[in-house]
Amino acid sequence: MKLVHFLLAEQFHFGMVTDQNEYFDLDTACRDYYGVNPVKGADPSRFRDMRAFFQGGAESVEITTKILEYVDRRRKMGWTPRAATGARFLFKPEEGVRLLAPVISGAKIFCLSMNSKSHAAEMKRPIPDRPYAFTRFFNSLVGPGEPLVLHAAGTFPDVELELAAVIGLRGKHVTAARAMEHVAGYTIAFDMGYRDLQYPTAGGPPDWVMGKGFDASMAVGPWIVPKVEVGEPYPLKMELKVGGVARQAGDTSDYVFRIPQVIEHLTKGITLEPGDLISLGSLGGLPGFEFGAESRRLKPGDAIEGTIEKIGRLMIPVKAEAPPPP
Repeated sequence: MKLVHFLLAEQFHFGMVTDQNEYFDLDTACRDYYGVNPVKGADPSRFRDMRAFFQGGAESVEITTKILEYVDRRRKMGWTPRAATGARFLFKPEEGVRLLAPVISGAKIFCLSMNSKSHAAEMKRPIPDRPYAFTRFFNSLVGPGEPLVLHAAGTFPDVELELAAVIGLRGKHVTAARAMEHVAGYTIAFDMGYRDLQYPTAGGPPDWVMGKGFDASMAVGPWIVPKVEVGEPYPLKMELKVGGVARQAGDTSDYVFRIPQVIEHLTKGITLEPGDLISLGSLGGLPGFEFGAESRRLKPGDAIEGTIEKIGRLMIPVKAEAPPPP
């Protein structure tokens, strides 16, 4: 199951993409399903957006499975994609579907720094004794097919592939033992930063806002896969390519702090809410693509491709920012 945000004729939809590359508006499909299969007390508007889906937990996944089985039965009977409510809910890519980042507007975005053994080793730094997180803002996000934008203010843009966990259940003071109950699923993240702006002075403190906060500097997608379908997230194979050349390769077992520890740490003082995103950090680079190597500098026209086992592939172009108006 691949949960997505998408636009069609500039209209926003929440839904899923099937293995046949078809797009469902789950809100309309759910209304149609309950219109034909009424259930006392059922809420046909439960899939109005991603947050509502997450709040339904495992039941949302179960109902979506029933909707897909219902659609399959109707197709075998010669059904055309017209809902009982009079509104369509099935669309084809050729109709102009455009994927968006599967992140809820206003969601909190946490990124882990120095959270893999290989990344700490290439930076010649000790492994931290607690999770070290910084935050991003919604302005920095782009979705599938949208470009990461290179700004003239930074001279050394670099990109990292990361596994990201999506929160599905609100919580504060969450113990590590209960933390996975708060996870809805997983997606792929590209964390782009400007190394010259992130570390403006040798040995000085990092500047996370200028290094990691620029517009269009983090890509997320192409979808969210529910945790029940991914299963145990360690190990999952990961690989990052730029221009077809592998820069990072490894698996999630390289992470120092895993999701339960990170959630326990963050919720000591922060309430996590459905839709919040926790990006678990970068792996080290392959030989020739170590941190700080000139070979890692992004340039306009680069094509970034990241794959994570059981989740999928995210492909993002890179372009230069348009010059400011006079």
